[in-house]
Amino acid sequence: MDMQGTDLAKSLRDWDAQTGSKLRGALLLPLTAVWAILASLAIAILATLFPRWFRRRGWCLVRLWGRVPLFWYGVRLEVSGAERLRAPGAKLVIFNHVSVLDLFVLAAVSPTNAVVIYKQEFRRVPGIGHALRGLGCIPVDRSNSERARESLAAAADLVRATGAAVMMAPEGTRSRKGGLQEFKLGAFHLAQQTGAPLVPLIMRGIEQVSPMRSLLVRSGRVAVDFLAPIDPSHWTPEEVRARANEVRGVFLEYLEPTRTD
Repeated sequence: MDMQGTDLAKSLRDWDAQTGSKLRGALLLPLTAVWAILASLAIAILATLFPRWFRRRGWCLVRLWGRVPLFWYGVRLEVSGAERLRAPGAKLVIFNHVSVLDLFVLAAVSPTNAVVIYKQEFRRVPGIGHALRGLGCIPVDRSNSERARESLAAAADLVRATGAAVMMAPEGTRSRKGGLQEFKLGAFHLAQQTGAPLVPLIMRGIEQVSPMRSLLVRSGRVAVDFLAPIDPSHWTPEEVRARANEVRGVFLEYLEPTRTD
């Protein structure tokens, strides 16, 4: 990368979330927990009992589930490239995983009838686990490689059959040290097998608004950038690792790498 490119990358990474105090977040935490559980249960019931209606008209409730807490906390989303989600056909939306606030941000900007690939532990979370099952999202057992492959195979079948927008975090889990971790290969094998374009979704400012190891959320700005789709139709299985590294390089233009100390 030349000097001009280095300066550009630095400017993209330097995002000022303009955060407020912790007091508001502390006062709203119990209300947010109640909202997350009860609203999730309502979504789960509606999606299970009225699946056709929900696919046509109910997805606004998922976005509302995310937007209400963000409004309470005073978190402003500055979204760019959202039109890329409205393009016809299947797509794999891959995002950086920062904190629990990701759930609300992702819900607020999710495309209609999105399918989330999530870690199996979320199935035990009251309300949210029910909603994920009701929406037909796909759990991944990270402790069992065979079951993880079965989950990805199910996602591939879903993409081919329905043209779904699949959302997943290529890091696998959120960083404990901050910054972007190495990518696991599941999303990239899925892209290579289905030919569905990868749409990078990059979130900046969440680590300032909702710091690691904290449940408190401050007011502030979060940037949500949907980048140009990446065409995997010419990839071969042998080069998936190299392609994953290339895509991670795109993310690193916006994000710092995880700390190694």
